Amino acid sequence: MAKRDKKPAPLPFPSDPGAALFLELMMQMLAFFILLTSYAVIVEEKRLAAMGSLAGTFNPMPRGANLSQGDGPALPTRDIVEGSTAPKRTAKELTDIAKELGMEDSMQALPLDQETVRIRFDEHIAFRSGEVNLSADSMVLVQKLAKSFKRPEVIEVRIEGHTDDTPTRGSGYPSNWELSAARAMSVFHALASYGVPSTHMIAAGMGDKHPVLNRPDLDRRVDITLKFRPVTDKNVEKGQIHQTHRPAISRPKSSF
Repeated sequence: MAKRDKKPAPLPFPSDPGAALFLELMMQMLAFFILLTSYAVIVEEKRLAAMGSLAGTFNPMPRGANLSQGDGPALPTRDIVEGSTAPKRTAKELTDIAKELGMEDSMQALPLDQETVRIRFDEHIAFRSGEVNLSADSMVLVQKLAKSFKRPEVIEVRIEGHTDDTPTRGSGYPSNWELSAARAMSVFHALASYGVPSTHMIAAGMGDKHPVLNRPDLDRRVDITLKFRPVTDKNVEKGQIHQTHRPAISRPKSSF
């Protein structure tokens, strides 16, 4: 009869305390680099999800005790509520800038969906009739807008120049197409001078082919559309992350 192999003896506990210390140090370094990775692209929804995961996994409280509600399974993570998505936060910030400069009636910022915001301002706050150079007052506005446009979560800035159907006689441009394109390029260069990456920007002349219904005063305008990094988390729905008390580690099983 064949002889059965004996089970190998368990490995002895390392006598060198430095080995255990080294392992603990490596685990902390791993947690640190995971945290750095979560901050590499500052998308609020993903950042909070990563922070919530780390808070539960490396929770120093016994059994992952919940600090806010007694002995729950994990530390609570902050809800992302309606209005806190990147487009909505940016739209509110830009609206506050317009109010600060006294331009709330001439510039509007509107979130179109979960990934885009449209900024629209009238011609008269940026250009004189038939001209393409930005006014001194509008440069102050563009400088403040640029601070929001160059954030890491903004991946595209589309600048559109629009005109009405008035002929361009005496302006030096053969048609409204060229005039609208030149105005878009003026905004492009101004934003680039304040640090917005030119590789993220698109300038387009729309001419007089896209009027605003029942608003002829807005035919001569500049539209800027910001596109943000998409949020792909499965638990994101209508700007919310439903994970307030997600167990990060299971409770220890009883031995009895």
